[in-house]
Amino acid sequence: MFGRYFGGGMMATPDQDRLGDGRVTFMTFEGSSALTTLLIFPKIFKGEHVKHTKYIRIMKGTDITVKFDKPCALQIDGETILDVEEYSVHANLKK
Repeated sequence: MFGRYFGGGMMATPDQDRLGDGRVTFMTFEGSSALTTLLIFPKIFKGEHVKHTKYIRIMKGTDITVKFDKPCALQIDGETILDVEEYSVHANLKK
Protein backbone atom coordinates (compact mmCIF):
# COMPACT_ATOMS: atom_id res chain seq x y z
CA MET A 1 0.00 0.00 0.00
CA PHE A 2 1.12 3.51 -0.70
CA GLY A 3 -1.83 4.93 1.20
CA ARG A 4 -2.75 4.62 4.83
CA TYR A 5 -6.50 3.95 4.46
CA PHE A 6 -8.71 1.59 2.46
CA GLY A 7 -12.09 -0.09 2.68
CA GLY A 8 -14.12 2.70 4.24
CA GLY A 9 -11.53 3.97 6.68
CA MET A 10 -9.53 0.91 7.69
CA MET A 11 -6.01 1.96 8.66
CA ALA A 12 -4.08 -1.20 7.87
CA THR A 13 -0.68 0.52 7.82
CA PRO A 14 -1.05 3.53 10.14
CA ASP A 15 2.53 4.81 9.78
CA GLN A 16 2.49 4.81 5.96
CA ASP A 17 3.44 8.20 4.50
CA ARG A 18 1.86 8.54 1.05
CA LEU A 19 4.63 10.94 0.04
CA GLY A 20 7.34 8.84 1.71
CA ASP A 21 10.30 6.99 0.28
CA GLY A 22 8.39 5.11 -2.44
CA ARG A 23 8.48 1.73 -0.76
CA VAL A 24 5.35 -0.39 -0.47
CA THR A 25 4.02 -1.00 3.03
CA PHE A 26 2.19 -4.26 3.66
CA MET A 27 0.50 -5.92 6.58
CA THR A 28 0.05 -9.58 7.39
CA PHE A 29 -2.50 -10.89 9.90
CA GLU A 30 -1.91 -14.55 10.62
CA GLY A 31 -1.92 -17.30 13.19
CA SER A 32 -4.96 -16.22 15.16
CA SER A 33 -8.09 -18.11 16.07
CA ALA A 34 -11.49 -16.95 14.81
CA LEU A 35 -12.26 -15.43 18.21
CA THR A 36 -8.94 -13.59 18.40
CA THR A 37 -9.47 -12.28 14.87
CA LEU A 38 -12.92 -10.98 15.84
CA LEU A 39 -11.39 -9.19 18.83
CA ILE A 40 -8.44 -7.66 16.96
CA PHE A 41 -9.91 -6.79 13.57
CA PRO A 42 -12.18 -3.88 14.66
CA LYS A 43 -9.08 -2.09 15.97
CA ILE A 44 -7.94 -1.62 12.35
CA PHE A 45 -10.19 1.46 12.10
CA LYS A 46 -8.03 3.30 14.63
CA GLY A 47 -4.74 1.66 13.66
CA GLU A 48 -4.51 -0.04 17.05
CA HIS A 49 -4.36 -3.57 15.62
CA VAL A 50 -0.60 -3.12 15.13
CA LYS A 51 -0.12 -3.51 18.89
CA HIS A 52 -0.89 -7.23 18.49
CA THR A 53 2.56 -8.14 17.22
CA LYS A 54 1.98 -11.86 17.74
CA TYR A 55 -0.49 -11.78 14.81
CA ILE A 56 0.15 -8.53 12.91
CA ARG A 57 3.31 -7.65 10.97
CA ILE A 58 3.90 -4.39 9.12
CA MET A 59 6.76 -4.47 6.62
CA LYS A 60 8.15 -2.27 3.84
CA GLY A 61 9.98 -3.10 0.66
CA THR A 62 10.38 -2.47 -3.03
CA ASP A 63 10.00 -6.01 -4.41
CA ILE A 64 7.67 -8.14 -2.34
CA THR A 65 6.50 -11.69 -3.03
CA VAL A 66 4.19 -13.56 -0.69
CA LYS A 67 3.74 -17.33 -1.14
CA PHE A 68 0.99 -19.31 0.59
CA ASP A 69 0.92 -23.00 1.49
CA LYS A 70 -2.64 -23.27 0.10
CA PRO A 71 -4.82 -21.00 -2.06
CA CYS A 72 -6.44 -18.19 -0.08
CA ALA A 73 -8.35 -14.95 -0.53
CA LEU A 74 -6.48 -11.63 -0.29
CA GLN A 75 -7.63 -8.08 0.29
CA ILE A 76 -5.39 -5.84 -1.79
CA ASP A 77 -6.12 -2.12 -1.88
CA GLY A 78 -9.74 -2.88 -1.00
CA GLU A 79 -10.26 -5.55 -3.65
CA THR A 80 -10.81 -9.24 -2.91
CA ILE A 81 -8.76 -11.68 -4.98
CA LEU A 82 -9.68 -15.37 -4.61
CA ASP A 83 -7.56 -18.53 -4.82
CA VAL A 84 -4.18 -16.80 -4.60
CA GLU A 85 -1.08 -18.98 -4.17
CA GLU A 86 1.50 -16.24 -4.76
CA TYR A 87 1.33 -12.46 -5.04
CA SER A 88 4.06 -9.96 -6.00
CA VAL A 89 4.33 -6.18 -5.79
CA HIS A 90 7.08 -4.07 -7.32
CA ALA A 91 7.43 -0.44 -6.28
CA ASN A 92 8.68 2.17 -8.70
CA LEU A 93 10.98 4.32 -6.62
CA LYS A 94 10.93 8.02 -7.48
CA LYS A 95 14.35 9.51 -7.96
